[in-house]
Amino acid sequence: MSVLDLLFDPDGFFEREIEMNKPIWNGLTVVLITAFLSAITASITSPALSKAIYKYLISKGMSAEIAKSIAASIKLSVVLSPITIIVSWILISAILYGLSAIFSGSGSFTDTLKVAAYSFIPSIVVFPFNLYIAIQEARILEIQGLTGIENFKIAATIINLAVLAWQFLLWKYGIKHARNLSNRDATIVSAILTAFLLALNLYGLIHRGTFK
Repeated sequence: MSVLDLLFDPDGFFEREIEMNKPIWNGLTVVLITAFLSAITASITSPALSKAIYKYLISKGMSAEIAKSIAASIKLSVVLSPITIIVSWILISAILYGLSAIFSGSGSFTDTLKVAAYSFIPSIVVFPFNLYIAIQEARILEIQGLTGIENFKIAATIINLAVLAWQFLLWKYGIKHARNLSNRDATIVSAILTAFLLALNLYGLIHRGTFK
């Protein structure tokens, strides 16, 4: 089984994954790789973002000491970013598990964790694009400050939507086999989660780059 199976035959991939009772370590590896890559991205953007926020807060009349403390906290994203990935894996699994219970899902939570872990593969696939954006964003932040974030709205949104669309399919077929759901019920469960995350993406798009 490979990433190509997830792309061309996710239904069969997850069916075999559950039937063969594969260990959770396979999926956990995917999550850990994603967490590591997110830390790399954060390490690139956080220094420039921290400086930009400091300058912005000072321009708004905040004391230098407080502004420095707030700006310094941004650098914690290098640590918090991978932790967020792991927490989001657990939360996504819990949401899928809870929603599937409405449709009398019968699989274990461990199986839900297994299949949900693979939904981070799209993030790994698009990492080169996110890395490029992070590098460019850091450069623009150094020159233009927080207003420069506006330049990356469209690119970041396109990537996020592409990832979310792929994840929708992975959640659908994953929860279908992990919780023994019908194709219809699995689609509904995945659609609810996707709609929720889409709303969060749109909210972030609206409020991203609004510093003046």
